[in-house]
Amino acid sequence: MIKKRIVLHIIFLSLLSLSQSSCGPSYQDIDIDAIELEMKLQRYEQALFATGSTEDLLELNDKFPDFHPIYLYNIMPQPPHMGSMTEVDLAMELRRYISHPDPDSLFKLTQEKFDDLEREREELEKAAKRIYHYFPDEKIETMVSFVSSFEFASIFIEESKAFALGLDMYMGRDFEIYPLLDPSRFPAYRVQKFEPYYMIPNAVKSFLYYKVPKVQSNSFIQEAIYEGKILFAMDKLLPATADSLKISYAKGQIEWCKANEENIWAYLVENEVLFSSDKNAYISKFFNDGPFTTPFGNESSPRAGAWVGWQIVRSYMERNPNTSLVELIFNDDHDQIYRESKYKP
Repeated sequence: MIKKRIVLHIIFLSLLSLSQSSCGPSYQDIDIDAIELEMKLQRYEQALFATGSTEDLLELNDKFPDFHPIYLYNIMPQPPHMGSMTEVDLAMELRRYISHPDPDSLFKLTQEKFDDLEREREELEKAAKRIYHYFPDEKIETMVSFVSSFEFASIFIEESKAFALGLDMYMGRDFEIYPLLDPSRFPAYRVQKFEPYYMIPNAVKSFLYYKVPKVQSNSFIQEAIYEGKILFAMDKLLPATADSLKISYAKGQIEWCKANEENIWAYLVENEVLFSSDKNAYISKFFNDGPFTTPFGNESSPRAGAWVGWQIVRSYMERNPNTSLVELIFNDDHDQIYRESKYKP
């Protein structure tokens, strides 16, 4: 069995619901009705936990030829070593795992909450149509659901062009199991973001972290433009989605950034942060996930550097309306994007 080449990206979720979110600039949507694309839903977790024998598990190779090896070698806790086990050995190991009371109980709880994923399938199909419009080489027509024992929220599978969503990471902030998890991996500010309305934004973001080239970051502004490209692409691929869901902000955090935009910018300029080459410092202070942005205090919004980069890229694209989304994301001259944005709050 060959290990698939995949992009795995864990994305933690926002506290804010769609009805409470703040929207940013509006963008003209494309006619997605004219795009021929149908999103197929595969309920891998249902097939997996319905197996009753080793033979049933072996048949998963045929039913899910792309995703089953990924689950075995990349998602399942304590995955087996490549080449050290036969297919029968692998099936028996998997059988022991799903027969344990904890995974079995978790599966049943996810099915109570997500007995029907048709709405999510429809929304992801709309996003996939926009992706196909902007990136004609990326026709994504498969959505796979699974249970990961709290390992992965969203995965984009590069080789088979598929989205995969870990249902156990979307059970709602009050889910009874989350407080029992390791707090070093699941601090309170992250657990409060594990909401089902983040499935679609997270799926799209996992695709963009694969698609948008990661330019070697030698300064704050280069990292900010990279993050800004991803968030601007979210604007185009999810035009009706609130900004707070795109950037994973909690209630009031978009408003804090807007209210303090001039102060944020003044701090970055006055403290010579924009072109700082101290990567460890600017990544940890302005881009890493957390409850707030350290230099701005406990009441601030997290990842303020990404938010600033988003505003810079928006300004650049407003001043360069003939620049396509593809041209933007493949432009590796981030200093030029910054200069031409003329961003100044």
